[in-house]
Amino acid sequence: MNKELMAKLTMLLLLGCSLFFAIDVIVDVVSGESQDSIGILHLVVETIATIAILISLVILRDYVKVSRRQESEMRESLARLKQGLSDLILNRVTKLELTPAESEVAILTIKGFSISEIGALRGTSEGTVKAQQHAVYQKAGVSSRAELILECIEDAVDRSSEVKPL
Repeated sequence: MNKELMAKLTMLLLLGCSLFFAIDVIVDVVSGESQDSIGILHLVVETIATIAILISLVILRDYVKVSRRQESEMRESLARLKQGLSDLILNRVTKLELTPAESEVAILTIKGFSISEIGALRGTSEGTVKAQQHAVYQKAGVSSRAELILECIEDAVDRSSEVKPL
């Protein structure tokens, strides 16, 4: 069950409880059963419980709103981060001076596609993909997919090490 559904069910439960207590308080006051000290204490406790539940309901509602906003901000931040990483990788692949076919193979390799998947996507044989992938590795000065990925993000790592902590 997701968090938002759980929060909505909890708010519904709190609303039901507050309505129950509010109706009970009203019935007790109208019927006049709360004339003795125990009845008055009972009425006060139920009134406080009703108010506390309503306050909890408002706090929970606000918490859900804040959580939604934070989740939205995190999704936007992640999207910007992914786009930045994608731009960084594409920029680095461009600097390798690859042919258009090699660039496409490089990008698909970095994305994690297998040789057979790349061949199927491009409509070429696995042998052609292997040859193009080998050419990419040679031009990048690497020997594997992992090294190619590291090579493509190396600039970002180098720049981040120059940043001084606050």
